[in-house]
Parts: sequence; structure tokens; C-alpha cells
Amino acid sequence: MSLTKGVARPGTVGAAVGFLLGLLVLGPSLAPGYTLHYDLVFVPDLPLSARTLGTDGSVPRAVPNDLVVALLGLLLPGWLVQKLVLLGAFVIGGAGVGRLARSLPGAAAAAALWSWNPWVGERLGIGHWGYLVGAALLPWVLQGAARSDERRGRALLVASLTAAALGGSTPGVLAALVAGVTVVVAPRPAARRIRDVALVGGMALLANAAWWWPFLRAASRSADAGGAAAFASGADTPFGVVGSLVLGGGLWNDRTWFVERTTWPLATAALLAVALVLVLALRRRAWWQDPLTRGATVAGCLGLLVAGLAALPGGRGLVETIVVHVPGGGLLRDGQKFVVLWVLLLAVATAVVVDRAVERGLPRLPLVLAALWPVATLPSLAWGHAGAWGSVDYPPEVRTVSDRLAASEEAVAVFPWSTYRRHEWNDDRVVLDPWNRLLPQRVVSDDRLALRERTVAGEDPAAERVTRSLADDGDTVEVLRSLGVRWVVVQLDQPAPPGTVPDLSGTPSRTDGDLAVHDLGPVTTSQAPPDPLRALGLLGTGLAVVGSSVLALRVRRG
Repeated sequence: MSLTKGVARPGTVGAAVGFLLGLLVLGPSLAPGYTLHYDLVFVPDLPLSARTLGTDGSVPRAVPNDLVVALLGLLLPGWLVQKLVLLGAFVIGGAGVGRLARSLPGAAAAAALWSWNPWVGERLGIGHWGYLVGAALLPWVLQGAARSDERRGRALLVASLTAAALGGSTPGVLAALVAGVTVVVAPRPAARRIRDVALVGGMALLANAAWWWPFLRAASRSADAGGAAAFASGADTPFGVVGSLVLGGGLWNDRTWFVERTTWPLATAALLAVALVLVLALRRRAWWQDPLTRGATVAGCLGLLVAGLAALPGGRGLVETIVVHVPGGGLLRDGQKFVVLWVLLLAVATAVVVDRAVERGLPRLPLVLAALWPVATLPSLAWGHAGAWGSVDYPPEVRTVSDRLAASEEAVAVFPWSTYRRHEWNDDRVVLDPWNRLLPQRVVSDDRLALRERTVAGEDPAAERVTRSLADDGDTVEVLRSLGVRWVVVQLDQPAPPGTVPDLSGTPSRTDGDLAVHDLGPVTTSQAPPDPLRALGLLGTGLAVVGSSVLALRVRRG
């Protein structure tokens, strides 16, 4: 695939297709208000706190993407930031894959597949918005890595690697993997290849420092080995785990699956379309000579392998060992996220096949089918998972209580002791408890993940102490005081089975709507002073942002 001077037009078409399909996918989620389901949690004023900066000592799961949202929130309302982030991911991703095509139909078809596929739908369904943002940068990373022998290509590579890292740990790792594989397999002299590998490795380490540095210094317990089984890829099609991954799906959470993928007719049609695209693209010698298509192939196959590793003989034990004993190995726990690299390969192959069809003057019908089959085989992705999503406002008492507690700056604990909530004001959608984001100070809350067959242990030692105390019917209030907690928020609209709320009788309380706030008294226990070195990671990412911006400006002017 040659990159011509006319790539701007296909890029514009790709952006337009991404925008239109993003509107159709998100649907009611774009209405004013907050779309809250599973991990998709935005709040009115996300505070610039130690947690968003990644310096509070906890595992930095939302660093630095929460920081980016907090900074945007200084200029725009939180609900508008959410809409722009979600829709912007479709536009940026569509523009990126569009630039990989030579023709306008090729750009449209590639953008359609990239914007409308099971990976996007299932990750949105579980609320992983940071993954969606990071994935939008992967086509740009691929293009920059393929052109790293050019000055503009290196600038694009550096800028896209840095931008992807702002989406968090998973996007940063995916981008580094695509870039690293592409420069390694590119048909170039050894010296240039070594230079490019050093550039990718150094830039990836610097850009991602905001999360990997505080992770190494976080005071957390070892990961739960059972998480490898709990988060292993699943079979959301009749073709088993491998077939589901080949079609871009297979997320472990079956509540995000699409009903049409479980039926033979549409699943078979999608499988035939994928097979046809790959055969038509990969059979040509030119495919294997281009660094871009060669890199996309190796990265895609590697992503498919990692995603399905736990389903292979002996694979689950290997994943468990890595998760428990290798620092950062938890990134492999939810391996299905790596399938996005396979989806990227399918998008590139689609662009190549349609480009060739256009150049040969084939009839329009096959070109239309190439652009529409992803939508036709996954219709329930439309309009917010067939109307399952929506936009709501936080109740007034949430804002009132959060403002009052934020002014005290003392630690807060949240009950009933559960990770996810169902609120009537949110149409009973399952959502991650938002109080960690509503407050700037330390919040002690349940970080376990309750699944149908088991509960995956959390990583916060303080939360584990509260869990044990509740289970043993101990003096949980005294445990909370020893952890430096003064305020206890009890959400009265939530189910509270035995062992989920401590005995708070005798503590002063105040009730606002469905929220009861108990005062455990002034904190008398001393807490460990913050580690000043934790901020070094944020400094590294900041340097990457400034450096990539300066380089891009210099290349553009030059």
C-alpha cells in the first residue's frame, strides 16, 4: 500500500464515516447528561487530586486518562467532556484508517469496519472508554511506524505514541506493540531498524511513565490468580472462543454480547466476510513487501494469540503465572482487549481490497457490500446497544454531599460494601460506584469484582482489611478509624445484605436524600507521608507531550 499525497481526502472521508457511525452507535448517550454504565463513569467536576495525578499510592488504573478528563473539565461541563471524548474516538479512528486507503471507497469501507465491530461494541458495553480512545490512535501509530524512515513519519510516530499513552496503560501498551512490531519486521537495513526500535522503546517508556512508575511504587497486594480464568476470553458466537476472537468479539462479560452473534446466520455471514477479505488481501505479493501491511499482519496475529492464550492447552496456567509473578503482568488478565490489533489488520485488509476493486473498475455493488457488511451483521450495536444506554443527571444530594465532604479533606469510606451500584435515577443500570471520582480526598471502597461464579480479589490493602472485618463481624468502625477515615457515606437506596454495612449506631449522622453521612470523629492516627518520587512518572509523560508537540511543529514548519 503506497501512501500518496492525496491521503488527506481519504482521511476526511474516514473521519466523516466515523462521525456518522459514532452518532448512530452512541445514540441516546449523546443527549445532555451523564451516560453511566459499568466502568463508564464521568462526574460533574472530576477533581485534580492525588488519585488523578497517580501519586496517591494506589494502583494507577485510570492514569493519566482521568487527568486528561479533569483538565478538560476546567473548560467544559463534565457531561460535555464525556460526549466529546466518546464521539471524538470514532472521528479520530475513522480518519486514521481512512488515511491508510488510496481511494475514497476504500477509506469509507475501512472506517466502517473500524467504527462498527464487536470489539468496539463490547468494550463500550462494559464502559471501557479509555480503550476506545487509545484504539483510535492505533492506525496513526501504524502509519507512523511504517514511515519511520521519513522525518514526517517519525514525527507522526512520536506524536501518536504519546497521544495513545494518555488513554491509560492498555492503550499505551497496544500502541507500543503495534509500533515495535512494525519497525522490527520492516524490510530495512539492520542499523536503521535498531534505531527505530530504540525510538519506539524510549518514547513508549517516557510517554507511559505516568502509570508504570507509580504502579511500581504502589503499595498493593499481589494479583488474584483466579482473575486469569475469570477474565479469559469467552465464546460469544457458535464458533467457540477462537472463532469469536477472529470475528472481533469474545469479551469475558456475557452481558455485553450481541444476540445476533449467537445465531448461526449472521455469525456465519460475518465469518465468511472476514475470510474473504483476508484471502483477497494476503494472497498478493505486494502485501508482504509493504512495511505497513506486514506490520499490521504480524501485530494482528500476535494480538489474536494473546487474546486466545488462556483458551489454549496450558495457556491458562501460563497466564496465571505471569499475572501473579511478573510486575505489570495483570495487563494480560483481560486478554481479549488485544483483539483490537486483529481488527486493525481487518481494517487495513479491507482498505487494500476495496482500493484494488476501485482501480480495476469493478461494479459498485461489491464496494457497497464491503462497506455495509459490518453494520448488517451487527445491527443491535445501533442506538446505544439497542436503547440500553441513556443520559441522566446526578441527584442534587450527590452534589451537596460531595461538596461538603470535599471541604473537609479527610478520608471517606462508602457503603454498602460493594463495587457496583444500581440507582433508580440511573434507570437501574449497573455502574461502578462514582464516589472515588466525586471526591478529591482518599476514598476507601470495595474494589473486589463479584462475578457469577466467583469474586476476584481487589488490590487495595485498606479495602481488604474492611472486607475481612465485615466478614468476621469485627469492629469495622475501629478499623476505619485506624485507616484514617472520618466520614462514612451510606447509600440508602442500595441493597444492604448482612455484612455490607458496619454498625454505625452512636455516630453523629446527617441524611440528604438517599445519602446518610456518619462522622467517626477527628482522625487521631498518623498516615505515612506521601512519596515525593511518585510524581516523576507524571513528569516523564509531560516531557513526552511537550517533546512530541515541539517535534510536530518543527516538521510542519520545515
